[in-house]
Amino acid sequence: MATKKKGFWIFLVLVLAVGMVGVYFTHRDVHKPVISIAPEITHTNGTTPFEIRVHDAGAGLKSVEILVLQNQQVKKTTQEKFDVGVHDWQTMLELPGMAQGTFQLQVRAVDRSTVDWGRGNLSGVDLEINFDNIPPSISIATTVHNLNQGGAGLVIYSLSEEVERTGVRLGDSFFPAVKQEDGKYHCLFAFPYNAAPGRDIPRIEARDKAGNEQVSGFNHHVNPRPFRQARLNISDSFLQSQMPQFQRHFPEESELFRIFLRVNRELRTQTGAMLQSLSAKTTPLLILERELLRLPNSAQMAGFADQRTYYYQDQEVDRQVHLGVDLASIAQAQVPAAADGRVVLTGDLGIYGQTVILDHGLGLQTMYAHLSSMEVQNEQQVIRGQTMGRTGTTGLAVGDHLHFEVLVSGASVNPREWWDRGWLENNIFSKLRSPR
Repeated sequence: MATKKKGFWIFLVLVLAVGMVGVYFTHRDVHKPVISIAPEITHTNGTTPFEIRVHDAGAGLKSVEILVLQNQQVKKTTQEKFDVGVHDWQTMLELPGMAQGTFQLQVRAVDRSTVDWGRGNLSGVDLEINFDNIPPSISIATTVHNLNQGGAGLVIYSLSEEVERTGVRLGDSFFPAVKQEDGKYHCLFAFPYNAAPGRDIPRIEARDKAGNEQVSGFNHHVNPRPFRQARLNISDSFLQSQMPQFQRHFPEESELFRIFLRVNRELRTQTGAMLQSLSAKTTPLLILERELLRLPNSAQMAGFADQRTYYYQDQEVDRQVHLGVDLASIAQAQVPAAADGRVVLTGDLGIYGQTVILDHGLGLQTMYAHLSSMEVQNEQQVIRGQTMGRTGTTGLAVGDHLHFEVLVSGASVNPREWWDRGWLENNIFSKLRSPR
């Protein structure tokens, strides 16, 4: 009888044990806590704290530990233990006094799961980050920077470290520099037509990966330039011939004059933004070897930065600035590439109609607009003098002509400089051979 009772209790214990193991494996929480750290960076100067978030969707958090270590020394530690029912926790971690160099950020989180026989799920994140609070130094190699209002320039310089972003800033305009094989940075920049000599100062900016910024001026001289005042009369015949092509942009408008105003203002602004975005499609090396080729046997009909006042029925209705130059010869004249380059745009470009844009590297691009036809494709390599299309009247053109524009990182500059062999030699080519 005793033997039977003993066997019964052994059987009962086994059943309970199996049941408990079954419950353990059936109901255990196998989802680990989720740790997120922002910002996700590899370098820091310590000015921006880290936001650390921990979330557990299951049994809830039990504890979190944060360690900051540098040179095998604990620089900071944070430990938190939680009551039942806490599923989310966050903190802002500010770095203590750090030495230059790498440090380790370690975060560990444990939940209240029954896994690992009650010890819970463990999650960990280990980051190695470089601490750097010293801004880069700028060493300028070129010494002569003679600029014209509405023109371009080239500055060459070196930096003490790898950077995230560098270039020349002038007002709201930024002109990116490109690192070359010799380690120097080349920056082709513009002094825009609407910048004021003596008031607007170009400066080199450099921002390293840790967020440290350095700014440096450089010797320069700017020659003021006057720009022509021009009056344009808008006729009903012009509106009837040119505005229907823009109706799709403003389907809510039915009056041709209203369409014109919106094209001349809104679409012009949108087109400028598109040109700015296209400037990113440049290559690092300037491939220009000689002055730009001008449309053969052409007369200039409108100049760079002409200050245009528009009149309709003898009333002033708008004011805009004409960028680039208008060149006219015969109707549907062949349009040659001004220099070797890569096609970065073919197609309709707002106020410019059918347009081809070539990239010549280092942010230098040329535009050929109002074309009646195009004979090149995107990404095609072309050579100086190659026919790319024919002149026309597409876009806001009045009469058959070529709108030719030179752009530096999306900013329009005076093409006359780039047609001038002497200007190119003194301001671009001699610097590329030996910075001065």
